[in-house]
Amino acid sequence: MAGAAPWRVDALELTDLRCWAHLSLEFPPGLIVINGPNGAGKTSIVEAIVVATLGVSPRSSQMADLVRSGAPAVRVGGQFLDPARPARLTRREIGYATGIGRRMTLDGDAVRQLQQWRRPGAVLVFIPEELRAVKGPPAARRRSLDRLLEAVTPGFGDDLAAYQEALSQRNALLRRARTGGADARSAFPWEARMAAHGARVSAARRRMLGTIASRYAFWLDRLGGGHGGDLRWEPSPTGIADTADDALEEALRAYFEDRRSRDLAAGMTTAGPHRDDVWIGAAGRDVRRLGSQGEQRTAALAILLAHRDVMRAAGGGPILLLDDVLSELDPDRRAALLAALEGDEQVIITSADPAASLQGTSRDTTIFRVHDGVCTA
Repeated sequence: MAGAAPWRVDALELTDLRCWAHLSLEFPPGLIVINGPNGAGKTSIVEAIVVATLGVSPRSSQMADLVRSGAPAVRVGGQFLDPARPARLTRREIGYATGIGRRMTLDGDAVRQLQQWRRPGAVLVFIPEELRAVKGPPAARRRSLDRLLEAVTPGFGDDLAAYQEALSQRNALLRRARTGGADARSAFPWEARMAAHGARVSAARRRMLGTIASRYAFWLDRLGGGHGGDLRWEPSPTGIADTADDALEEALRAYFEDRRSRDLAAGMTTAGPHRDDVWIGAAGRDVRRLGSQGEQRTAALAILLAHRDVMRAAGGGPILLLDDVLSELDPDRRAALLAALEGDEQVIITSADPAASLQGTSRDTTIFRVHDGVCTA
């Protein structure tokens, strides 16, 4: 799909999403700035685009949190240009109601499984909460990397889901065995499945970090974050760091077997790909632990742009969604970021400062204004 047209949101409709009772918007290609005061609902528009493509919110793990107070359900629908279906716009809809769960359609046809409906390569999003992928727990960094891999690596999502399912089964049996409710040996057959799928997950993560590390270093430098940017895989267990890809399965299998007594005492699998981490550095310093808020923000943006480069090369760049990103940047870094956003991808930026959001870009810009419960171009 190299050279394919990038993703684009053409139209968006919200019903009972957070502060919005109803909102209908049509988006042009190019750079779009959504201006408005804090609390007006700008972030919810960004959130809705993510929900309409990924089926999950970047702000909350619970879909129930999206439902407007007093409303029975939330619904998001939209028309998208999907590089996989470039001949026409694709209609995507998702709804959620307490006690019912998600309901999804694609071009009017019901889709039962979220995994079949979601499109991981459709969007890249930066919201303040996304700083967790730099300064937060390892799970946030794994999630960021895994979304990229799901978008560009066929079969990765299946391997990750299979590993997590086997891990869940082993953990459940270990917990029961610890209290005498099951024979500990019943947990051990799951180790072969964990090792097989976990090895492919680990190898994919290591390869991808090797791919994006140079792009991260490039963008970190361009955004004023300093020289010497680096990303490194921190595997779990640490002993497999230098293990060749084709030997990872056997190494993981042997490790799970060796840890059986300790895992039984803990009632859980204490190490494995579910505990991998990513080292994020600048000039040899660990940005996760030692970076300032500004350095961490710059690192997060450099990672996002590195992901954009990989997804663009794979064919059909993502929609870039940047929520309240300009207000925390000094003028030089703001100009550098806007320059980095040049290209064919659709970019949607929210800002409470209309003047700042337009400085430093040569792209044609469409401005939407959110005020008094409406959003107008």
